[in-house]
Amino acid sequence: MVIHIIDAEEIVLVISILIVLFLLSILFNVFDRKGSVVALLLGLLVGLGGGVNWLLLMIVFALSSFAATKAFFSMKKSLSLQEGRSGERRTANIMYAGAIVGVLSMLNLLDLHAPFSYLQISFLAAVSFAVIGSDTFASEIGFIDRKTIMITTFRRVEPGINGGISLVGSLAAVLGGLVIGITFSLLFLQTFSPYVIGFITLMGFIGSNVDSVLGAVAENRGLITKEQVNLLASLTSVVLAASLVFIYNVL
Repeated sequence: MVIHIIDAEEIVLVISILIVLFLLSILFNVFDRKGSVVALLLGLLVGLGGGVNWLLLMIVFALSSFAATKAFFSMKKSLSLQEGRSGERRTANIMYAGAIVGVLSMLNLLDLHAPFSYLQISFLAAVSFAVIGSDTFASEIGFIDRKTIMITTFRRVEPGINGGISLVGSLAAVLGGLVIGITFSLLFLQTFSPYVIGFITLMGFIGSNVDSVLGAVAENRGLITKEQVNLLASLTSVVLAASLVFIYNVL
């Protein structure tokens, strides 16, 4: 077994960034206390497994998701749609949202990502972030659109219900995936690639809608939790993206 080791300077940089982020997450109440520790450990795995670029991608994902969470927060709180008491994410949120990227980081660390190249496995990590980002943007911003319909029946429902979709929510979902797509393109390709950005954005949007379907048919019936819905939606898009990457040798 070959273990992929990043150089010493990169390790120091990863650890330094994570310490600063850990302190900031506590200061600004991004996660609850246990969630901050889990996020720190996940960041360490991502940073050591994928390198600084993976960690930076994760940071952009976390910051953009936090911004979406804080958007219209007083309105969310009045409707009891907010995360936690003040928008903080809990341990389960982080574990399920980061599970696939954590596995991909471990595969890269152990050099077990064949038949995919480092760039391709990084692309799949970006797709996973894009799905969770798209879903977060859709739910945290889309609730302001009163014209919400159930994705499985197309009947009008109250904003914020699992499986509800709207025009504003769909546009927000595209924006959430777009943020990750642009970040990936600039970090890993050192250029603005419309093709790659569009691909990641599309995978994020597909995953977000899979999330809505699962929310409507399974979560609303108590069969699975919100966090498990996130994981399954992310897995769906990552498997789809991996299949396309493998068949067409993308990147």
